[in-house]
Amino acid sequence: MELEEMKAQWQQMSAGMEKQKSLTDTLIIKMTQLNYRDKLNKILIPETIGALVCFAAILFILTGLQSLNTPYLLVCGIVSAVILFVMPVLSLKAVYNIRSVNIISSTYSQSLARYAKAKLQFVFVKKLSFCLGALLMLAILPVMGKLISHVDLFKNTNLWYWYVIMFPFFYWFATWVFKYYNKTVAGAEDILKELAD
Repeated sequence: MELEEMKAQWQQMSAGMEKQKSLTDTLIIKMTQLNYRDKLNKILIPETIGALVCFAAILFILTGLQSLNTPYLLVCGIVSAVILFVMPVLSLKAVYNIRSVNIISSTYSQSLARYAKAKLQFVFVKKLSFCLGALLMLAILPVMGKLISHVDLFKNTNLWYWYVIMFPFFYWFATWVFKYYNKTVAGAEDILKELAD
C-alpha cells in the first residue's frame, strides 16, 4: 500500500512540475512577444509621426494647388502629393507586418519564417523610400517655394544651389535612419532567437 501511495504522490508531483514548466514557458513566450513589440515601437512611433507630417504636407499642397499656375509646378505638386501618400502607407504597412509576428500562437520556426519575410519587405520599403525621398526632394522644393513665398524657383537660377546643399544632408539623414532601423530590427531578431536557447 505504501508503494502505491508513493507512486500516486510521485505522479502528482510530476504533473505539478509539468504544469509549472508549461506555465513558465507560456510566461517566457508572452514576455518575449512584449519585448519584441516594444523593440519595434522604436520604429513605429517615428514612422507614425512622419506619416502625420506627410499627410499634413499633402493637405497643404492640395489646398494651394490653384497657386501652382504653370504645368511644371502642377506636375511637381501632383508628384509630391502622390509620393507623400505612398511613402508613409508602404512604410507603416511594412512596420505593421514585421511587428505583427505572433510568437504566442506560432511555432518557433513559423515565427522566424514570418519575421524573415517581413524583414525583407521592410528593407525593400526602406530602400524604395530612399529613392522616393530623393525624387520628393526634387519635386517638392519648387512647390513649397511657390506655395510659401510665391516665387517660381524654376525661373530662379539659385534653385540648383538649394539642391546641392540639400542632397548631402538628405543622404546623410537617410543613411543614418536606415542604419538605426536595421539595428532595431536586428535587436528584435535577437529577441526572437533567444527563444531557441
